[in-house]
Amino acid sequence: MTKQINFLDEPSTYRFALKGDDDTAFEISKDTLIFNSNDFYRLFFKGLKEKPEYELVTPDIEPKGQAKHVFDTVAAILEKACDSIDADWFKNVDAPPAESCKDEEKLGPEIEEK
Repeated sequence: MTKQINFLDEPSTYRFALKGDDDTAFEISKDTLIFNSNDFYRLFFKGLKEKPEYELVTPDIEPKGQAKHVFDTVAAILEKACDSIDADWFKNVDAPPAESCKDEEKLGPEIEEK
């Protein structure tokens, strides 16, 4: 099922919100134009149980100038990210995360280097 992402050109930010959940959004400040990949991942890809299908839409007028560039760039990133997801992504969705390096240090002398 395709989920729509609304693109909003607000006074200080470009905002990308899942349709129906405008409280949760990915934003790009117009002052810096910094794309925070961690925020982007958490909103659109973290915890997925199946391959996502997203459609970026503009509920207002067609974006122009810098807004169009940001819209087109995020649309391309979103498309490439979705296209790169294969079935292996979902094989271990419920598996616990791997142990951290600090946890391995606790194993101590049982691990010998050769």
